[in-house]
Amino acid sequence: MDPPKKSQNVNVLDNTQSQSKAGDLEGTPVPIANAGEVVAAASTSGDVSVRGMLGSSQSSQRASYHPTVMGFTAGVPSVEGSHNRSRAVASAVFPTQEAINRKVVSLVHFLLSKYRSKQIVTKAEMLAEITRAYELSYQVIFTKASDCMWLLFGIDVIELYPLVHSYFFVPALGITYDGMQHGVPGIPKTGLVIIVLCIIFLHDNCVSEEELWRLLNNIGLYAGRDHFMYGEPRKLITEHFVQEGYLECRLVPGSLPPSHEFLWGPRARAETTKMKVWIFFASIVRQHPRSNPFRYAEALIEELLRS
Repeated sequence: MDPPKKSQNVNVLDNTQSQSKAGDLEGTPVPIANAGEVVAAASTSGDVSVRGMLGSSQSSQRASYHPTVMGFTAGVPSVEGSHNRSRAVASAVFPTQEAINRKVVSLVHFLLSKYRSKQIVTKAEMLAEITRAYELSYQVIFTKASDCMWLLFGIDVIELYPLVHSYFFVPALGITYDGMQHGVPGIPKTGLVIIVLCIIFLHDNCVSEEELWRLLNNIGLYAGRDHFMYGEPRKLITEHFVQEGYLECRLVPGSLPPSHEFLWGPRARAETTKMKVWIFFASIVRQHPRSNPFRYAEALIEELLRS
């Protein structure tokens, strides 16, 4: 079973990965690390910064171009004018990475609004959103934006009618909860549910509260501290995710002081599988699912038993 064909252009936090069972997620690239700027930009209005997101390069030099002068002197084309026109044409045909990233942010914002209103979206609407000037870069922009929806929000953008290129949105991996009513209103939380399920699976299906927060701290989530996308993550994870049945939180017997551990809840086991979660994780860390034979075999056995 091959990983889903998602683009690998979304920046993630790259660190050394461990194959040990206790450290499978140590330093693991996760979708809400560097690409979090996309979420901030997509969930707020006004001017935004795209530095460091989606693999953006250093700010490129913009072509010097004036529509009225055109580099001509007394009607005679100059060498400088010719170079300026060439740079202007190149800039129009091949927009800078920064310009593309800004259009990705704009498109993510637009796709989220469509998801909130439960509407399909067409290619024509997306082209209108990013403007026709970026038509030649549409596929790159659309791919990055759909990757952000999938990796950051846990929302899959699925083509509905290929002839007219229309798309609809569903929570990823079969999960039916998007969490938009919890935490920061209007922002899907399916991606965080999937991340926590990944962590639990990679820790032999049960992770201590201390270890869970240690790993979540690495991606900017701290208990008791508001997050721009999730709100207060402790309440979201230990209350709402548990109440919704995606997590089970239980007291560790004999622990002093009392400590808790997390397992998959009944709704998670009913709606998704270890294989789906494992493939999602493998796509994030840019590995084939079989790169860890132990985890792949565990997920495959469960898949066979469920069929």
